[in-house]
Amino acid sequence: MTTSAPPTIVIPATPSSREILVRLFPGVKPPPSLFAPGRVPNCGPEATAALLKALRITTSGAMSFSTSSVSTIHHLLAIYALGASAPVINAAYEDTHLDHLRVAFVAPNKVTITDDTFTDYLGNDHYYNAYLDYFHRVVLQPGANISDILEKYIFSSHYNVRTPKQGTEQPEMLNRFLEILIHPIIHVGYGAEFGIMGLIAEGLAWTSVHPAGATTPINRLLFTQRTTPISELEKQEPGWMPKAGLRLRALNILTLMLRDPRFFGNRTLDKHEFAAMLESHGEIFVKYGELWDCQIETQEDLEARMEELIWAAMLMYGVGSWDGNEAEYRADFFTAHIVTSVLFIPTICAYLSRESQMKLLRAHFLTSITWWVVRGRPSFALKDFTSRPLPPVPNAPSSKYSNTLPGTLPTPAACALSSTTPYAGNANPWYAILADALVHPNEHLCKVQRALAHFNLLYGHREAGSVLESLSKDGVDVNPEYGYLDGSVFLRTAWLTASALGWVTHGEENTGAWNYQEFQKAALEELELMKGQGRA
Repeated sequence: MTTSAPPTIVIPATPSSREILVRLFPGVKPPPSLFAPGRVPNCGPEATAALLKALRITTSGAMSFSTSSVSTIHHLLAIYALGASAPVINAAYEDTHLDHLRVAFVAPNKVTITDDTFTDYLGNDHYYNAYLDYFHRVVLQPGANISDILEKYIFSSHYNVRTPKQGTEQPEMLNRFLEILIHPIIHVGYGAEFGIMGLIAEGLAWTSVHPAGATTPINRLLFTQRTTPISELEKQEPGWMPKAGLRLRALNILTLMLRDPRFFGNRTLDKHEFAAMLESHGEIFVKYGELWDCQIETQEDLEARMEELIWAAMLMYGVGSWDGNEAEYRADFFTAHIVTSVLFIPTICAYLSRESQMKLLRAHFLTSITWWVVRGRPSFALKDFTSRPLPPVPNAPSSKYSNTLPGTLPTPAACALSSTTPYAGNANPWYAILADALVHPNEHLCKVQRALAHFNLLYGHREAGSVLESLSKDGVDVNPEYGYLDGSVFLRTAWLTASALGWVTHGEENTGAWNYQEFQKAALEELELMKGQGRA
């Protein structure tokens, strides 16, 4: 999220007392379900103490909530879950993030958010601390629990669309929950995963000050009826589109979208085209969102729909970032957030009713396909992607990235299992991938690799062609590339991502090579223009 400039008159916020911080950040709890991401063993209680200390300092009110503070919190939680020791957690905080944090400030005119004024300051990050105070009161109430809080403030009609309208803004909290690269859901997801009410309060406060622009189709899909006439672009709907009322699996919807000539070919849109696209194509995205068969009545339904979301995310980022063995892996920064946010769907769903689970999954899918189109709607060359040898088996010398770890590797003893094969020195490539992510200075890498490792745990056993039976029941043409989709895509994607960012544990430098392309370039140009005009 690009945070706006502070108010003209800044009054530093008073840090929360130690007593309040301990109540907000008392410790960590186990994951709420078997489908929620697990954790790697760490080196003892010092790691938890280091994590809690950093969280309490960063979120005490001494620091403002900005992109930097969010990146700090998410980085520390991700590496803690991957087993980081206290020294690594401290180094991540002090060496990577500390000099980027901003001092927190009181909301303009010392505004206090109440139930009656809740909608008056939505979308304005100058009022973050006021919303944080509000949600601190909410989570610290006797008997407060994550389920009731999320059901009320994210999924209820009252906190999305009020009829008649009350205040200056419609709440649209589910819209805001998935705004600005899907960050608020990640923050609340960490709070739900670790059972930390302080993170829940921060995530909801941050949701409140997000705009409700890029995800406006969510409102149309889930809460309102259409009030606008059919556009000329909608009238150009291809004749092969499914008949009204038909419901499809997520991967079949992606196939239809790849065929749809109303989008933008494979061109990546820049920031200035994003809002215009939502206006011109918003109802088209809503129609594709409506196509998804996302009825959830049982736990089995939920598990099946979550798996669909995860495979779709893998295609959009993992395969969509790949242009062949000899090309640089693009590691698209934007679709990577589809992966890191879908990680928390199982966690959050553990606290929700079936109706709210459905709303969350539908909203996430709609947001994901929107970002996928923005990033050029890359296709999925699964046959070629899965034909490469899996690490650590050596690949072709012409490949951009080697399947062998860089540097000099240890020589195994003759008695080691598979001592004459590549597996003796790298028996499980995930160990090298996660060890590198733990100490890599790029805070997004650990989040992506943790998500990929968890998905591999859930679905790594899926064989090629396993999705075809269900996809063939939809009555539409199935992309033949899906016949090659298997559980190896998680490891393949993780290895390519690590290689693109640099194996720092093996002597390579941090490349920072996330692909921002023209979208980020345009954003930076706009920021420089605002600075020149004194508006940033």
